[in-house]
Amino acid sequence: MVAGPSCGQTLADLGAQVTKVEPPQGDVTRRMGPLAGDVAALYASTNRNKDLVLLDIADPTQAAQARALALQADVVISNLGPAVLARAGLDGASLRRENPRLIAVLVTGFGTGGPAGTDGLAQAAMGLIAATGPVQGPGFRTGASVVDVTTGVWAALGVLAALENRRQTGVGDFIQVSLADTCLYMQYPQVCLYDADPAFARRNGNHSTVSCTPMLGAADGRLLVTVITLRHWKALCETVGHPGWGDDPRFAHNEQRCAAQDEIERLFAPLALKRTRAEWTALLRAAGVPCGPERDYAEVVGDAELFERGRLFHLPQGEGRSLQVRMPIEFETTQRAEPRPPPVLPVQG
Repeated sequence: MVAGPSCGQTLADLGAQVTKVEPPQGDVTRRMGPLAGDVAALYASTNRNKDLVLLDIADPTQAAQARALALQADVVISNLGPAVLARAGLDGASLRRENPRLIAVLVTGFGTGGPAGTDGLAQAAMGLIAATGPVQGPGFRTGASVVDVTTGVWAALGVLAALENRRQTGVGDFIQVSLADTCLYMQYPQVCLYDADPAFARRNGNHSTVSCTPMLGAADGRLLVTVITLRHWKALCETVGHPGWGDDPRFAHNEQRCAAQDEIERLFAPLALKRTRAEWTALLRAAGVPCGPERDYAEVVGDAELFERGRLFHLPQGEGRSLQVRMPIEFETTQRAEPRPPPVLPVQG
């Protein structure tokens, strides 16, 4: 629902002409969750800059039309089940036998032959849920579907590599990427840390296990501080008005500060309440201490700077609009596509 379309949207944002093939009734995500204008926000979020073709690939005639369309393309992306694709003649092997220059991309949950997968199932299987949440009690799924989106971006990266390889060799490729494998890769620092010392990869709430990251309650919310070096620690203590704490032998080394994060939060709690998040952020950053406010979505989408920098923008969607997030890279000379709204279903007559 997201990973495959995310791949197409990434390539479309980079200027590719992308045609999305949907069943006659439209993609299921058009009808899931709240609306953004005249379409579900989930669909609007991940299908901009695409054209639309409606085909029922369960129908032999329309499956043949889909195959003809695929064979004319440079790249074919799918996150349907391999068996479904094979019955319609849309599997990568079949397409590439007829067009060896084609680059076929298959996005799965757990690899070809594996079970169906979702973002949450991948997180559960690959340790991310177990590694997320408070120290005590069960682990948490991440609030956002980070695995879906990241899988789509990795698939797009694979397409770019395959296009360059085809430019050099004249031969296409068959790219496979799964939610589970992407979720595992997203955690490679933790996996390596676990192998070296399982204690360093433990679930630790809002605290890092490799650096001191106290979450401080300011007058209007919470502030996350990152203390990596002794200089950071001394600057933090001086900024809050207790420079003597900077020389406390209990907190002299990074490992000691990591072990004492709960104690540090209790120590700083009454002082943190004396200023707002913005005040503490300004003071601590001026002192060279990495920090920043904890913000909810209301604050994020209300941030005028994000709109000024183009990170957030609106697209018209019927009589309404959808809030979009631009890809997080900037180019000096490479041209990106001008954003277009997701395609609308034709009126059934």
